[in-house]
This record gives sequence, structure tokens and C-alpha cells, in this order.
Amino acid sequence: MPFDKIFLHIALLISILTLYYLNKKPVINLSELTEKVVYVDNVYEKKDFEKCEVETWNNKTTSEIPRIEKLKSLAKYGISNSEGLEDGQLRLISAFLYEDEIVVTTSRQRTTQLGTPVYCRYFDCNRVEIPGSIYKSFFFPMTSVHCLRKAGANYISLSLTENDEPQEPVPFIHRLYKEPQYELGVCSGQLYGMDAKWMQIAEFVEHHKLIGARMFYFSVFEIDGMTRMILDEYERSGFAEVSMINTEYTNAAMMRHMVQIHECFYRARKQSKWLLHVDHDEFLIPTEQPILKYIKSLNSFTAELVLTMRKIAKFEESLEKYNNIEEVSNDIQSAKYNFTYEADYAAPKIMVRPDKVEAILLHWSFGMEPGYKVKVVPKNIATLNHYRTISPKFLWSDFMAKKMKENEKFMHVTLPEGYVEKLRENVAKVVGYVFEKHSVTCDNIPPSLQFAAKPYLKKIRIFC
Repeated sequence: MPFDKIFLHIALLISILTLYYLNKKPVINLSELTEKVVYVDNVYEKKDFEKCEVETWNNKTTSEIPRIEKLKSLAKYGISNSEGLEDGQLRLISAFLYEDEIVVTTSRQRTTQLGTPVYCRYFDCNRVEIPGSIYKSFFFPMTSVHCLRKAGANYISLSLTENDEPQEPVPFIHRLYKEPQYELGVCSGQLYGMDAKWMQIAEFVEHHKLIGARMFYFSVFEIDGMTRMILDEYERSGFAEVSMINTEYTNAAMMRHMVQIHECFYRARKQSKWLLHVDHDEFLIPTEQPILKYIKSLNSFTAELVLTMRKIAKFEESLEKYNNIEEVSNDIQSAKYNFTYEADYAAPKIMVRPDKVEAILLHWSFGMEPGYKVKVVPKNIATLNHYRTISPKFLWSDFMAKKMKENEKFMHVTLPEGYVEKLRENVAKVVGYVFEKHSVTCDNIPPSLQFAAKPYLKKIRIFC
């Protein structure tokens, strides 16, 4: 027998014996084990860390919060003091680093805290608190705190008194832009509850991408797994930033607007020139011209746009589970539903310049810079379509019945066929990318690996 064939047979025999012994369960004689106790008596102390290098962007200390007197005045008059939960804990969400200040957002939502003292605590790259750096600030807006910049600080925390143990510090999210990165960003209302929202989120994002939005901001309190996967995909592709907010409540549901609003507001500030604040079932519909063209045509001293809204009756809930692309293509709510009434200003939504106002609520802004104005957008320029499900399990689902009692004139409002088809295509593309899966079969596995990995394949029920 040729030498190479003998060698091949020997190698094959060794492989078989190796796999056999690897798959045999070892027998351990417990009586032969000895006990050994290891004592860890050294922990890192401050002196053990290497000194932090202060980078150029971080070599800045400020002495005063910009517009501090204005912020104090707004706090004094209770601006943003809404929907409080009076036992709220001080929990940090994010810290946004701007050129002349830092804003820390929290989930503490007490109506009694507006304007009350809170202390900014600064930490270096080793998370060691910088000596003598504590700064006394105050809550404004309701859930946020403005802090000074400190050279060498890489993390920041808060405490309610100067002597309290600070919360675990959080890193800075850089917003050191000379000009906004995006012309239009979209802020989605708070996401809560475990009902599936993946289909709605995909259509919401793809619609607003079609009209020119390039960044989306989501604040998540509770979420189901499939919706999380869709958000992960948009975050991966750079279209979204997602704030995962962990509060101490099990049933606060929608009572966290101020937390979500200002987390989004400060996240968008300096990054998006204009910010549209809507819920994920509300779609901005431009009519006469593209929305980007419209906002670029505005007077440069326009800082807020007020938008009309019409509720559109949605007779079925969106898909709960993904089965196939055909179902997705047939569930585009912009194509399925069009029964509505004339748009009105009963519950308007807004677009704002985040760097030109100091706070926002659901329907208006506060603390606008001097000289800047609010503009009401005419209905023939743009309006909002609010796809509201007609079901007792949803809030305010009886809106159509109320409109009938008011003798409202109903109508059908359809969107251009070309737009709907493009939206359908884009939604199917992203949903298919995330959820369209197939099983591994023997045809996918090289023959050499089939043999070597046979025990593992057997465990995952692949029999080659």
C-alpha cells in the first residue's frame, strides 16, 4: 500500500479516536479533590491608576451655565412641570456634551423638584471623582440638569446633596458640532408595553426617510423582542439612536412623557437642525412641496412650526408576528386606511429648532431665543396623519363616534400610488432583512466539517 494512503488511514483513525474520547464523559473521583482557598486582599486604589491624558476636546472648563438666568426664570414659573410621579428615584439616562455646557437627563419626574438643587459630579477616565469639582445646579427642564464643563472629565454623575453618594457616572455623548449633521430629525414618542410594534416602527421610519428625515430618536421603557430587533437594525445602519430607560416602576405606562421628551430633545440638540416630535403612529404628510424644501424656504428666525392633525380610523391591529414578506406588504397602514375627517388644530404637534428653545412639551415649546418666531403651517403645505386603532383596548379609540356626534364631515384621503409602492418596497426590504431566516442544512456544510462536527450537529438535530 502506498505510503500516502497508509498515512491517510492513520490520520483518519486518530481523528475517530479523538472524537470518541472527547465525547466520553470524564469520571471525576470527588475524594481525590483538595480544597484550596484563595484570598483576594488587594483592590485597586486611586493611586494605582495611570494618569489620564486630557485630549484637546476635553481641555475646557466653563464658569457659568449659558442662559442661566433664563433657565431659573422658566423653572420658577413651573415650565415643563407635568405628569409627576412623586416618589421618583434619581436615575441617570444620558449626558450630552455641548461646547459650553453638559446636560444630564434623568428619569426622576417629581413635580416638586423643578428648580431644586442638584449637584454635578465629575469623574476622570478611570471613573475617579475629580477633587474639588462639584457644581451646584438645579432641575430644569423637569427631568434634566445643566452642568458646567470641567477639563479632564470623561464621566459625570449627579447627587441630591453635596455629601450624597453619587449615582454611577455615565459617559458623555458628544454633541460638539459646529453645524447640525442633519436637516431633519424625528423624535418618536415613548415606547412602552410588550405589544408588538415592529411593523409600525418600520413603516414610521421608512415613511419619514422618504420625505427627508435622516435621524430618528427612540426612548424605550418596555419593548418586545421583535420590535427591539427592528430598532437594533436602524441603530446599526446609523438611522436611529435608542435610549433604553430603566425606571423603578412596573406600571407607569404612558406617564413618562417628560422623561422621553427631554431625553430626545437634548439628544437632537446640535445634531438635527429641525426636530419633528410625534408618536410612532403619526406620519408627517407634505402636500404642495417636499418638507425639506419648505423648511429651507422659511425665514431664518423661525424656531417652531405648528402642524395640524387628522386621525385616520385603523380597523385592525398591525401584524404581531412575522410570517412572510407578502403579509408585510399587505399591511402597510398608509395604503390600507384612509377614512378620516378634516385636519384641525385641536391637538397639534410641532417641529422645533432644538438649539433655539429651552424646553418642549407635547404641543408647544418654551424659552425661545429673542427674535425667533412660531409659524403655523397651512394645511395645504403639510399635515399629520394619525393612524388610530378603533378598538376598546386602546386609549381614545372612540374618536370617530365623538366626531359623528359633532356632525363632522368624513372623507377618504389617499396617498399617491407611487409613494405607497416605494414605501411598501422599503418596509419589506428592512423587515425581510431582519426577520427572513432559514435553517442550516447538510447542503450548507462542507463534507469535511460534517464528519468532524457530527456530535455537535446531532445536538442541534442536523443529521448528515
